[in-house]
Amino acid sequence: MPINFLKKIIQQEKIASDDGCWMKKSPSKACVNYIEGFYSFYDVNSKTEHWIFNDGFPAIILFPEKNNKVCINIDGKEIIIKSGWVDAGVMKKIYVQYLEDLDYILIIRFKPECFYKLFKLNPSFFKYRNIASLADINFELGLPDELFVTDSVEKKIDIIESYVKNLIPVNTKTGLLNSAIELINQTKGQISVANVIQEVGANYKWLERNFSKHLGLTPKEYIQLQRFLSAYINMHNEPDDLLSVAIANGYYDYNHFLKEFKDFTGKTPIEYISKKEVLSLQ
Repeated sequence: MPINFLKKIIQQEKIASDDGCWMKKSPSKACVNYIEGFYSFYDVNSKTEHWIFNDGFPAIILFPEKNNKVCINIDGKEIIIKSGWVDAGVMKKIYVQYLEDLDYILIIRFKPECFYKLFKLNPSFFKYRNIASLADINFELGLPDELFVTDSVEKKIDIIESYVKNLIPVNTKTGLLNSAIELINQTKGQISVANVIQEVGANYKWLERNFSKHLGLTPKEYIQLQRFLSAYINMHNEPDDLLSVAIANGYYDYNHFLKEFKDFTGKTPIEYISKKEVLSLQ
């Protein structure tokens, strides 16, 4: 999702309904094991290009109307997306430009261990494509037209929850895997695969197989995403001391962080900051 939205979600910044900023709604009891949360961001302007990143939690980004469009640049190649998009996996050098000002964007963040089962997707679905249309995962099938007709975000959430309830598979037991995911999230990626195995009581082959089966990622890739996101957020606080940011977030040195930053964004941290992209995304 756009990094400015993800940053607010991760930091759990002040949630306000009266400042035109953003709101979170927790899922109902029936969906709490599958949906992490619903997030609505308001007054989305088209002036700035936003970097897109996914932290391992697959997300559906919905526009207010079916014909709303954005332009997504994937490593230099532009595509036009209508209605909304889905993103997951390890995303690199992907940016979005809104083609019009939007009243709001609604984001549904799914539990990573359940998403592929819900939509009956192969776990490798996002391995070579990180952006998908709603039609690509058959999200629009079975949803009433009212989803894009109503202006009420609350009504949209009710419609989506009813839809997801019908998708829930019979067997979704992933307790041990979920423990591993939570451990990595809590440590913000500053943990080795070996330590994860030791803490949750699993062997390497089991962990590797189940991460690939349920998340479409390796444990190492998931750890990398959490570590990088934490460093990116900390970079806002210490833009003049990137070495300290790198070391504090588990990188060997600045060059290690530099390599990953350029790999994900297509820019060095200095280039990213010098263009005032960090400030514009705050």
